[in-house]
Amino acid sequence: MNTNDMVAASVLAFVLLAAFLEWLSGRSGNGARTGGDWKIAGLTTVMMVVVQRPLVLLIIGLSLAAVFPTSAGSLSWLEQSYFWPTLIAFFCLEELIHGAGHYFAHSRRPKMKWAQTLQAFYKLSHRPHHISGDDERGQISVTQTFTNGWLWWFIMPNYWFQLACLYLGLTEVFLWGTVAKGLWSAHTHCNWNYDLYFHNHKWAWVRKTMWGLAHIITFPTQHHHHHARGKNSAKNVCGSLAIYDWLIFDTLAIETSRPEVYGWRQSEREQKSVFHRYFNTDVKQYLPR
Repeated sequence: MNTNDMVAASVLAFVLLAAFLEWLSGRSGNGARTGGDWKIAGLTTVMMVVVQRPLVLLIIGLSLAAVFPTSAGSLSWLEQSYFWPTLIAFFCLEELIHGAGHYFAHSRRPKMKWAQTLQAFYKLSHRPHHISGDDERGQISVTQTFTNGWLWWFIMPNYWFQLACLYLGLTEVFLWGTVAKGLWSAHTHCNWNYDLYFHNHKWAWVRKTMWGLAHIITFPTQHHHHHARGKNSAKNVCGSLAIYDWLIFDTLAIETSRPEVYGWRQSEREQKSVFHRYFNTDVKQYLPR
């Protein structure tokens, strides 16, 4: 098993365990999750592990080798001499790049036509991530951590950044940084809201401390509101570092209760076919008429 596979396997193991606990506790029942949701979660996970991650890494390797023949492993000295600073820089940069791509997918339509077309692919590819359960009863689930359209892995720049670092020799940095990012992202997608205990604690200092931490780190309820159907659906675009939502993207939203309604409205075809939900590339609905 190579490093790329180890990252996918470790995060996948956590997702499966959390999904089992969600199901065992009844948080996936009563329309919160449908058969189609479970199927697309399985489809996207298999595609990510078997096709997308290896293919992106192959493209990066071939491209860099063609332009810079000696680039493979050329940054290994960096993690050997400055492991912790490199790990921190990798984590912060990867999260910033991810936040920028995610922000673009949720932002208002740009004025330039080429940017409108590009954003349309971002929005369409991101739709499956925001669709779950029966309408009005759907809930967020840890299995949505990986759920997106098939193009998402190829158009999100942070995935290319991750794997380029791996190719350039930052093996341990990639392993620990990506696992930490993946596990935290999976935990913010779980159908649990432990942070509300602290946001609504009877002691003011606990509430204020939690409020301050939520400006730095993303907690589950913050990301639940990103998956809400309402005013916060374009907020909290960062899955780990809320400080970017706060200081860079101006998308921070801290609430003290769960959303009332989750998820985007589904079309009839999306409800009936997970393959349409996953492979659909008709972007007309997101382009100006």
